[in-house]
Amino acid sequence: MSATVNRVPLSIDPRAAKYERLGFTFCKLGTAALIAWLLTPQVMVLVVAAITIALYARAFLYGLTQSRCILRKPLLIIGFWAVVALADAGWLILAGFPARW
Repeated sequence: MSATVNRVPLSIDPRAAKYERLGFTFCKLGTAALIAWLLTPQVMVLVVAAITIALYARAFLYGLTQSRCILRKPLLIIGFWAVVALADAGWLILAGFPARW
């Protein structure tokens, strides 16, 4: 059994661990933005979702198979944030963004 730090196996590629750490940070930020949806600019959720997708995709390409994120699997995390990004983009289009600004 391999040793782990914060539930991320130490045997993974260091590049994957680097992108997982960044992805996990943006996953937490996006979750906070979703919770505070009414108090934050909705475009923030779209930006954070896109960054989270990019970081987890990069970590996955470097071999990440397990994450500290509650969804655990990188592809599941990417899929969830892709749905969030699409829903938010649709919301912004229907709400008349950028006319509100």
